[in-house]
Amino acid sequence: MKKQITKSTYKTVARSIAALSVAVVVIAAQGSSFAATLEELRAQNTALQSQINDNNARAKELAAQADTLQNQLAALNLRISNLQAQIQLTKGKIAELQVNLDKAQAELDRQKALLKASVQALYKKGGASTVELLVGSDSFSQFINDQTYLERLKSGIQDSAQKVIALKQQIQAQQVEQQKFLSQQTAQQESLQATQTEQQSLLDQTKGQEAAYKNMVSSLRAQQAQVLSDIAAKLAASGTVLLTGDGTNGGYPTAWNNAGQDTILDTWGMYNRECVSYTAFRVAASGRNMPYWGGVGNANQWPSNARAAGIPVDRSPQIGDVAITYNGYYGHAMYVEAVNGRMVTISQYNWPVNGQWGRYSEMTLSADNSSLGPMTFIHFP
Repeated sequence: MKKQITKSTYKTVARSIAALSVAVVVIAAQGSSFAATLEELRAQNTALQSQINDNNARAKELAAQADTLQNQLAALNLRISNLQAQIQLTKGKIAELQVNLDKAQAELDRQKALLKASVQALYKKGGASTVELLVGSDSFSQFINDQTYLERLKSGIQDSAQKVIALKQQIQAQQVEQQKFLSQQTAQQESLQATQTEQQSLLDQTKGQEAAYKNMVSSLRAQQAQVLSDIAAKLAASGTVLLTGDGTNGGYPTAWNNAGQDTILDTWGMYNRECVSYTAFRVAASGRNMPYWGGVGNANQWPSNARAAGIPVDRSPQIGDVAITYNGYYGHAMYVEAVNGRMVTISQYNWPVNGQWGRYSEMTLSADNSSLGPMTFIHFP
């Protein structure tokens, strides 16, 4: 079940972002000018990664809430649209009833005119004496027929008028019913439109908070890039070499390298231009079996995945190994190119080169380097 979004939720989110902003400022103040040890820099990197993960999780949650609100708003808009169509139909029925009522009134007026003429005719004949009527008639039977005709005409007109009156009353009752129905529909429409306005406001706020978290992630990643650059500088000062390679990118497929980072999945279900994608490629390119570890492919998960698959894992480096460090939230995977005692030369992807991620680079460093933590080596057969 998805959480209901309330205004208090936004206040909580706003307070969290404000507190996180203070944390970023503190970390920024510790930047490259701060004389930190490699261990302190590594701790900063880990803290930053933790905050990045937390912000990504909150942004993802808000994105899901925004999707829910968007779906609710779409359903609400559909209801309003359908209701507007019903209101138009109701107004059409009311208009049609009015036309019928006008026709009924016209017929009633006609019947009244006929009735009036009939009554007048009866009155004229009724005002004359019987002798005069008999004298005026050609025969007694004509007298009787005239009287009977006029009486029947009067009765028929009266009956027709009563029917028209009943029809008029029926139409008027239907009008009252439709007007009541229209009032209910209009009230419902106003209520839905008020809800629509509130939902749109919540949606806008949710998207705004999601954007704020994403911006915070970008800020944190920039801080992390600086910290990792400081680590690289410390490594360089201690004799560790960081190179950008000879332009071949270790043979990594051009299509994967040229695509935006994390935009496509490689053969092993891992995102392109990540450290694990590169090492998986190098193992497979060497003719060895690279298991499919998509979905559980974080670098720090590889040693346990390898042991579960019966692949040897230890602390002794060999050429062609995949070296794993546990720094940061995901760890880091590298491909061992050369070994000189406890010094190893590795190739890798997604170690920041001049502050840029998703790039190929090479390093020579100690297998026991304290800045990245001790290395674990996977010996793919």
